[in-house]
Amino acid sequence: MSEGVMKSYAKELYEKEVVVKAAYAFTDRAYIHLDVRGENYLVSLVPKGEEQEERLYAEFENELIAQETRRMVSERTKHIREMIVARALSSTMIDLKNEGADEEENLFDADAILTDWYEEYEK
Repeated sequence: MSEGVMKSYAKELYEKEVVVKAAYAFTDRAYIHLDVRGENYLVSLVPKGEEQEERLYAEFENELIAQETRRMVSERTKHIREMIVARALSSTMIDLKNEGADEEENLFDADAILTDWYEEYEK
């Protein structure tokens, strides 16, 4: 197995999470080593099969762009997703205070409560 080439990617362009996700997408096709040096991420890809290193790095770089785009879209739409979930959950909430309130009022009739037991049953 060859040592492989180490390529660097600027930290100002990619978040750490993006680099790790892109690397994970290639674990079935290459042995991957990630490192940091200064303001750069260092990535080494060693093909597991007969795949060419150049092609592997080109696809890895495309995956970096795809993962960074996903991160940006996710960040920008976070509030919309939170509102959708909140709306969905709020429409399924049960208002326990009002449910059965009429039934409770009928169970505790004021006339029945205020009537003396002896007046009602000693006749």
